This record gives sequence, structure tokens and C-alpha cells, in this order.
Amino acid sequence: MSALLDNLSRPSPTIWLEVAPPRGINCESLLSKLGLLRGHVDAINLTDNALGQVKLSGLVFASMIKSRLGLPVVLNFSCRDRNRLALKSDLLGAAALGIDGVVAITGDKLNRHAAGAVGGGASVARDLDAIGLLQVIRDLNRGDTGEGKRLLKTLPALAAGAVANPNRASSERELELLARKAEAGARFVITQPVFERERAMAFVGRARTYNIKVVLGILPVKREAMANYLSDRVTDLSGARDHFQRYAGLSESEARELSMRENLELMEALASEVAGFNIMSGGGPSLSSELAIEFSRRSASRV
Repeated sequence: MSALLDNLSRPSPTIWLEVAPPRGINCESLLSKLGLLRGHVDAINLTDNALGQVKLSGLVFASMIKSRLGLPVVLNFSCRDRNRLALKSDLLGAAALGIDGVVAITGDKLNRHAAGAVGGGASVARDLDAIGLLQVIRDLNRGDTGEGKRLLKTLPALAAGAVANPNRASSERELELLARKAEAGARFVITQPVFERERAMAFVGRARTYNIKVVLGILPVKREAMANYLSDRVTDLSGARDHFQRYAGLSESEARELSMRENLELMEALASEVAGFNIMSGGGPSLSSELAIEFSRRSASRV
């Protein structure tokens, strides 16, 4: 069992912080901010050109985090931007660098602005979906490249994960997909952000039957404008619109205070039920880092 999967099996929940790599090649500012989280988070979860926005290679930035900060890294792999050969090549690179976990995702659809910036749909190279990619990871872990050849040297096994959305109206469809991902080799699942204990518990209860560890997404809301954007523009969170409406008319300080208080209450209520929490940055790591540190301190005080 990898150290990452071992942490997901411990009694107390593991804490991951989801961040996007930098937009350019200047990494020092973000590396400094992430360095402050040592001792408070168990891993950094790096997104992969989320929402079709170009960022520094996650594989390169993951290597920097590992070498400079010594923090474990869980790296998202999107099928949208790479063909099968490129995905296999990058997965081998992740294994060689000692990346702790990889998350197979099909990839967000490009919005019109992002698609226009790269020439329509020209950037979409999807010949695998998340389930197909999980099967590729499983084969590589066995030493099989899929071209009738074996790897010349055994590499550390990649801990494979998937994503799921507890907020969907069709929960049965989402759980059916999760079952297929678990069958394809997923050992853990990172969810879209949850805001209600009952919805989270319903999902966790079903996911347990698939023998898959659940890392619940937690998303701090910084301001009313962010809540409006999430409600109006992010389809995957349409089931949480009632939650976002609570930020209407709040100042930024009031919004941050409300989000911190409610997320801490939710995490503490679910701490004994889940393998971990993936705290999402939502465009910047300041409030998510604050939430991670505060939850870590509260957890340490109870030990």
C-alpha cells in the first residue's frame, strides 16, 4: 500500500489542498505560500488546466513541490488535452518523479472563450475518458504499456483516483459511474464541493459499498461575486444554488467569516465518516489555506 493510500485509511481525515499551477513560469510566490502549509496539510492536489485555462505543466510544478517543499502531491490528469500516447508518457513521468497519486478525469468542456483562443475545438484530443484512463493506469502499474511490451524497469505504483459530483440531481447515475471507476482501478474519489451534511453522508454511504476512499471537496467562498459565479456558471454545482444565495448582500469580510464558520462545522461533523477533505482554492489559496490551518489546529488540540 502506498503512503497516500495508507493515510486515507487512518482514523483521522487526511487534508489535501487543491490549487492550480501558476499561469506563467514564476513559481516562487505560490511555492512560498504552499510552504507555509507544511505540518497542516497531507498533500497538494494540482488541477490540470481546469476550465480550459492554460497553466504551467502540472507535472513540472508537482516536481517543484516535491523537491522544494517535500509535500506529497496528487496530480490530476485530464483526457481532454492529451491523446493516449501522451497520457501514458506523462503517467510514466509521474511514477518516475515519485508523484504520490493521480486522478483520472475526462476534462471540462471548453467554454467559447477558451475554445476560440485555441482555434475552436482544436485542442480537444480526447480518445480516452476517465474510465479508460484508469484502466491505463492499472495496466502501467502491472508493467504493461499496452503496445504488447513490458516496462524495462518496475516503477512505483501510482495510486489512482477518480472524481464524482454528489450535487447532481441524478444521484443514481453518478453512483453508477463511480462503481465503474472503482472497477477500473480507482482507489479513492475526490468529490465536487459539498455544503450539506445529509447530502455528503448519502454519497459516502453508497461509495463505501464500492470499497473506495472518499475525499470530500470543500470550497470556501470569498465574496458574493464568487458565489454568484459558481451558482450561474458552474453547471456541476447547480444543485447547490440555495447555498450560494446565502451570500447575497454580504461584504467580503462577512462572506469569508460565514464560509469559514460553516465549512469548519461541516468538516468537524463529517470528520469521523470520511477518508479526507480536499479544500479547493477557487482561484487563490489564501482562504483555503486559512481553513486548512484552522482545521489542522483544531484537530491537533483534540488529540
